Amino acid sequence: MKYIQFYPECVIITAVVLYIKHLLYPYDFREKFPYDDPPPKFFGSFSLGELVQYIIQVLTLPIIGFAMIPLQFLGKVADVILIILLVMWWFIPTGLARKIDGW
Repeated sequence: MKYIQFYPECVIITAVVLYIKHLLYPYDFREKFPYDDPPPKFFGSFSLGELVQYIIQVLTLPIIGFAMIPLQFLGKVADVILIILLVMWWFIPTGLARKIDGW
C-alpha cells in the first residue's frame, strides 16, 4: 500500500511523456487515408477519442507498474503478464479512440 503515495507522481510523468508523444504523432498516417482528414479537435490538440485514450492510458499505466511489483517472484510468468497488460494498455484505448473518432 505504500506505493499509492507515488501514484500522483507516476501519473504526472506518464501524462507528460504521452502528451509529448501525442504532439509528435497525433495519429499514425497508416491508420487512415487521407491523412489530411483528421477528426475534429475537441480539447486543445486532442480529438474526443484521443482525449479519452489519453486519460485512460495516463491513469492505468502506473497501476500496471505497481501491480507487477509483487509479482516479480514469478520470474518469466511475470514478464508474460506484463507484456499482456501492456498490449492491452495500448490497443484497447487506441481502438476505443478510433471508434469514438470514426476512424
